[in-house]
Amino acid sequence: QAFSCVVDFPVARALSLLAGAMGADGKIDLKALTFGVGLLGVITLLKFLKSKGQINPGIQKDCDKCVTMLAIPDLEELKKPDGKLVLCRCWRSSKYPYCDGAHAKHNAATGDNVGPLIIKASK
Repeated sequence: QAFSCVVDFPVARALSLLAGAMGADGKIDLKALTFGVGLLGVITLLKFLKSKGQINPGIQKDCDKCVTMLAIPDLEELKKPDGKLVLCRCWRSSKYPYCDGAHAKHNAATGDNVGPLIIKASK
């Protein structure tokens, strides 16, 4: 048997109606009321914590559009024995525009699968 009580507060009545907690006899089911209030709290918290939709967390935030240009000496990396240039695509590298592996932590935390752009020299 559910515990119930009569409440005259307008807010409690509104919340109980939203949660379907008020019975035909005008009594409020406290379990349903608690569940409804908790659900509203979770929804509010999730909306508050929701991302603003930005991918870039902090690189060159002082400019309107982040543009990176590579100079010819950067491409000299392609002449090295391993012959590759590894560039960041996750926006979290401390060596941006070069990859430092920060995407691994980001992927583990978010379930994402982002990785670097690797340019290899042709053989």
